[in-house]
Amino acid sequence: MLIGLGPLLIDCLEVGLQEDCPYGDITTEMLEFSGQGRFRFISRVEAVVSGTPRLKKFFESKMLQVGEYQLPGQKVLPGGVIIEAVGELTTLFKLWRICQTYLTVLCAIATRTSRLVEAAKTVNSDIQIVVATRKAHLGMRIDEMEAVLDGGALYHRNSLSDTILITQNHLRILGELPQNLYSLQHKIELEPSSEEEAYRYARAVDVMLLDHFEPEVLRDVTGKLREINPRLKLGVAGGVTLETVKDYASHVDIIVLSSVLYAAPLDITCRIEKV
Repeated sequence: MLIGLGPLLIDCLEVGLQEDCPYGDITTEMLEFSGQGRFRFISRVEAVVSGTPRLKKFFESKMLQVGEYQLPGQKVLPGGVIIEAVGELTTLFKLWRICQTYLTVLCAIATRTSRLVEAAKTVNSDIQIVVATRKAHLGMRIDEMEAVLDGGALYHRNSLSDTILITQNHLRILGELPQNLYSLQHKIELEPSSEEEAYRYARAVDVMLLDHFEPEVLRDVTGKLREINPRLKLGVAGGVTLETVKDYASHVDIIVLSSVLYAAPLDITCRIEKV
């Protein structure tokens, strides 16, 4: 679990419930459902679990009793129960769709991340896969950061307040990087706009994040950068996919990507029954 990030500014589950059931569930009310029931969220595919601790708290806040559930980072096989809970049938029918959606998104991120990490480490066991979580869906950042961690990766930065990253847009305004850059608390990352800039500032920063460099070009550039500054950490971002991650992993220390945040939702179903 993430620590020290403060309370959720937006509770996406509560917001989802308000959007999905603003004035009541008129179908269930017409059918006059009553009594106790159980719902189970079941994966139809192999998946890495994420989101269950938050979902458990959400269920309990709605007076549901949570039974079996998988811990974040665990793998489930097709047909495996991710989480189940018992409570009033009317409550179950109000919650099941938004909770199913929540799980399909977060488990997809964790699963895709896990596959990327496993693929990259086959060619570079020391590689760090980090995800640019500032590109998370609005209101879902903390949940999606959890999913990244559950998949075995790291997050690049939570916000503008916790890392220094000088981008091509910053350089375009500056014209020239200030001399003697120094930060006591943070490493300084730079995203150069060209090879020439990368070489020019290689001794001035701690991390060089090379954006949209092809693997065959990357090999030569990283070799020259390491000659200039052997202590420089080298990363690549832009265009890295599950299919190409191995081509990049052998040349750099860090791979930064955002595509896992938009992974296709997993096939997770919800089954409701009376008890």
